[in-house]
Amino acid sequence: MENAIWVNLATAALVLLWMGLLAVGAALLQRRHWLAGGVLVLEGLLGMAAHLALSLVPVGIGEPLIRIGRQDLVAFGAAGFITAVIVAFVAWGKRRFVETFSRRGVRIGLPLLVPVLAASTLAGLSTLSTPTRERERDASRRNVQMAPGFKAEIYASSALNNTAMDNPTTMMFAPDGTLYIGDIAGNLWAAKDKNGDHKVEEITQYATGFSLLLGLAWKGDELYVSSSGKIEALRDTDGDGKADARRVLAEGLPSLILNPHSNNSLTFGPDGRLYFGVGATSDDGVEKQPLAASILSVSPDGGDVRVYARGFGNPFEVAFNSKGDMFSGDNGGLSGVDGQAPPDEFNQVQEGRDYGIVPNDPLNQPGKTQALLSFDPHSTPTGLTFYTGKTYPPEYLDNAFIALWNKGDVMRVQLAPDASGSNAAGTYTPNDSFFGRGFLYPIDVVMGPDGNLYIADFGTSVVYRITYEGGQ
Repeated sequence: MENAIWVNLATAALVLLWMGLLAVGAALLQRRHWLAGGVLVLEGLLGMAAHLALSLVPVGIGEPLIRIGRQDLVAFGAAGFITAVIVAFVAWGKRRFVETFSRRGVRIGLPLLVPVLAASTLAGLSTLSTPTRERERDASRRNVQMAPGFKAEIYASSALNNTAMDNPTTMMFAPDGTLYIGDIAGNLWAAKDKNGDHKVEEITQYATGFSLLLGLAWKGDELYVSSSGKIEALRDTDGDGKADARRVLAEGLPSLILNPHSNNSLTFGPDGRLYFGVGATSDDGVEKQPLAASILSVSPDGGDVRVYARGFGNPFEVAFNSKGDMFSGDNGGLSGVDGQAPPDEFNQVQEGRDYGIVPNDPLNQPGKTQALLSFDPHSTPTGLTFYTGKTYPPEYLDNAFIALWNKGDVMRVQLAPDASGSNAAGTYTPNDSFFGRGFLYPIDVVMGPDGNLYIADFGTSVVYRITYEGGQ
């Protein structure tokens, strides 16, 4: 964690503040100063509750505002020791202490000063504990860097388009060129570039009421939607721009048993079936749900859910290259072997295989398929697509592009056929390289009808359009 020393000091100061408020308030209550003592005790309790909430509760499907790491336990311990010393000192000098806080000005001023001090200190701790990359949430001010020759421009934005779109989680272009965007609040939006200037002018609500909407796929006039525990197909039968017909393909899928693992993004395979990953339901290496920790497929007519491959942590999206071979990123476990988190992965997924991403099992077990590529633990690979357009240089054709949510990067993966057949991880040899960085939480990457890639960024509520302008 960046600025660890300052984070520890700020944490210690805050814990001292909360405990000090409780101690002072209790002393005043003993002397029957009910109002001042009661207010200070209440402020201490509320401050401690706010501190815990900001450090434990994630924002959307992101991270808590205050990133409490292991080193902060030291700060809490130190704060507790210092507080004990202060309480002992207060008890020793109790009379003078109470006389001081019995003064009218102190009784009125202190409760008024505390909220200002607490709020500013919490805000400072939030800033200190947040990685530098995540501090700027205005997309127009972020320093997004692309590979040489490429440029990122904002295509759609909740701020610029004055809409309630609340952090995109998935997106997909419709056959007519409309970009459909799902958000963390459970809304589905239709974004249109009406004048052809490569920027969205209109965003309207297509459907709502979903829980953890993470996948979209188009086929014919139906939009297939993956939300918590369910796969549905939506249609707009009267042409008013809103879905008015929906049918369920699958329901009761393992979802949020281990938060935030659920059924994830949707992709149609060469066989016409709909494929999607489902995350593991535990982090202890024992999977009890037959449809979890797997990649599944379902018929677009509904029902007939099948397991395609097993042994995943949380495969967010699957994609097929031009030869019809399947690939997927995978999020490793939280704890891992001996407390060491396993790496996240990029896999070539082959039917019937077991990929062995069970957090507490040794890596590379006999019989387990190895990863094609490994990423740093908790990189969190999410969106994945293959480039099939003609506007990028020829060497980009059929390259995979994968978003690393927790690093703010989008990686390019070139896949060369393994002629020797010696690669136990698949039939390709991968070569990964930087494609884009400086995003906040890149969560999805899709191909647009104009031959360009589009990247949805959770946290800034924007969609970027990536164009090639020449050069190296």
